[in-house]
Amino acid sequence: MQKNLSHGIVAACCIALSTAATSETIVASNLRDPMEITIAPSGDLFVVEREGRVLRVHPTTGAMFVIGTIPVTALRIQEKSSNWAREDGLLGITIDPAFETNQRLYLYYSAPDKMLNRLSRFTLNEGLIDLKSEKMILEIPTDRRDKVCHQAGSLSFGTDGLLYLSTGDNTNPFESGGVAPIDDRDGRDHCNAMRSAGNTNDLRGKVLRIKPTEKGYDIPAGNLFKPGTPKTRPEIFVMGCRNPFRLSLDPKTHTVYWGEVGPDANSPNNKGPAGHDEVNQAKTAGNHGWPFCVGNNKPYPIVDFATGKITSTTDPAAPINPGTHNTGLRELPPARSALIWYPYADSAEFPLVGKGGRNAMAGPVFYFDAKRKYNIFNKEDDHTLITYDWMRNKAWKVKLDAQENISGMTVFLEGLQHPMDMEVAADGTIYLLEYGSDWYFNTNGKIRRILPDQGNQAPKIAIKKTSATQFDAVDVSDPEKEAVTIKWYHSTNTTDKEIGKGATITISDITSGELRAVATDPKGSYSVARFSFEAPALPPLTIKLAGKPASASFGQTLNYEVSGAKDQKTIAVRARYIPPTGHDAGGPAFSDDVTKLITSRQCLACHQIDTTSVGPRYFDVSMRYRSDSQAMEKLRSKLKTGGAGAWGEIPMPPQAAVSDQEATTIINAILGLSAGSSEAKGSAKGQLILPPAPASAAPNGAWEIIAEASGNARARILINEK
Repeated sequence: MQKNLSHGIVAACCIALSTAATSETIVASNLRDPMEITIAPSGDLFVVEREGRVLRVHPTTGAMFVIGTIPVTALRIQEKSSNWAREDGLLGITIDPAFETNQRLYLYYSAPDKMLNRLSRFTLNEGLIDLKSEKMILEIPTDRRDKVCHQAGSLSFGTDGLLYLSTGDNTNPFESGGVAPIDDRDGRDHCNAMRSAGNTNDLRGKVLRIKPTEKGYDIPAGNLFKPGTPKTRPEIFVMGCRNPFRLSLDPKTHTVYWGEVGPDANSPNNKGPAGHDEVNQAKTAGNHGWPFCVGNNKPYPIVDFATGKITSTTDPAAPINPGTHNTGLRELPPARSALIWYPYADSAEFPLVGKGGRNAMAGPVFYFDAKRKYNIFNKEDDHTLITYDWMRNKAWKVKLDAQENISGMTVFLEGLQHPMDMEVAADGTIYLLEYGSDWYFNTNGKIRRILPDQGNQAPKIAIKKTSATQFDAVDVSDPEKEAVTIKWYHSTNTTDKEIGKGATITISDITSGELRAVATDPKGSYSVARFSFEAPALPPLTIKLAGKPASASFGQTLNYEVSGAKDQKTIAVRARYIPPTGHDAGGPAFSDDVTKLITSRQCLACHQIDTTSVGPRYFDVSMRYRSDSQAMEKLRSKLKTGGAGAWGEIPMPPQAAVSDQEATTIINAILGLSAGSSEAKGSAKGQLILPPAPASAAPNGAWEIIAEASGNARARILINEK
């Protein structure tokens, strides 16, 4: 369950486990589905969130300001089950190379007024985005229906002043059996990437490269197609991409790197190879194969989706696009192999990446600089690419030789939380943007500051509200046992100011914005704790129990009434018995050992205990299967083989990294979550029968009654057990 902000949030350092010695601090938290980050010359950070907010962060004090909200089309929590615009929103951000003088930002977003994605330039006015200053640079028509996704949207300027934009294939990937979505039947164009990624006359499924000007943009030399070439777009630098989610540019060679999110097939079959994710490298313009090849140019046959028959075999050296929706060239440039590629299972070529869910990302490229304040790696790691995986929550360093080939690979970071973007500041500081725990609608995204370990770790601190006007810094400690200085800040709108020092602060006139306590040690390492005065974003439900019982017993029937629901059909009312040692437990929970196990096996990348993510919440799985005598075998098989359909069309990847013993431990823990629980669904007024007593139930506990509905904050009542 999401912790209420009024309880205070701890900002801890050294959360990630690292094979490289690092010092890490969380400098911003409570972000809402953050998508991309960029760094200003001043050191300030700019972040975009999926639903339209643009934030500016001062990393040294943790101050965070909303400098603008861009109107966008995006999936909203009020309609979280919608098949419309599944991955649309505010997708990318970068700053102008002359930002210090012109205050210009470039944003890539899903337009609310037209069916397209838009690249625009905005200017800051007194620190805020001036929406009237928008200069549209490029518009890319898109589809948003029937679970169409893959928008990509990363933006980056090269040191040569050229602007790069990644775009996804804008295709439904769920109706092609995990292989190439090349369904060429009438009315199935939304399932056909031959119309987009494989189309030389379409800007989707590409890496675009342009030279921005005052009035628009020019085409630089060296793109894939010269201006005026029939049936092509000159903006294309790289074609044949599925979902090139994050771009990175080598600052010296201008080589482009990106992570390519791959298809879902668990194993090869007659319609194509197993799905692979890719880390790609483009020294020059080219075709990277999708939807006709994947990985190291593993070819897909051309399949007639009407009959299921194979009509031809793709030749990676001379791929053909036979699609009826293809408006570009039929004969395509040769397909290029990925730099790194890996499936769900163990990778024979790159065993260090492991196995399990996958979502590849790439960049930045590290160069050693003795004059720079920080070098995250040593001199022998000069010219090293950092790659990371959103699902596996790891990062690797990939050593490149003089020809930019791989000469070595080691693990860099582990234990991350959906790493989304990574950028390097001028002083060598690495900022890692973490998306949060869920697939959508996060409120726990954050920015992690990563430095080389210099024998000094950052202190720890939390905030506790001790009265209506008093706040205390608590749990303050320093790993090196040194004295810690505490400063208090308050920020609202675009204003941030220091308001006090010491372990306690009393405030009587602050009712909005954010309060922060910054703990700094003598060597300058710091951590930030936050307290938000803002009200919850979702309207709350109200639940009433007939007779207002002060206590209840196992097996008793309670009459309930729920009000305030936006969608009554989604109402669910749940009762859960809490033993006397855990009245304030906050929801169903795993033991520490199980939590460590499922975290290490990336289970939480798709599932949460008590909130819906891309997969079902574990509590719902427990409720469905707890009375099924075959539950263990069914769920253990599902873990091993993956699949789709039981909870929706989004496929579950096979968890090849989970051993049989671990699977048994995990499934037993999941099935145990619903012990002492019961549920009623679909009605604002009805009866809830409390469950029978579990064998392990201790007396004198309490009943937690929760009402929830789509688009509403939960309502919660606690009553004693009789």
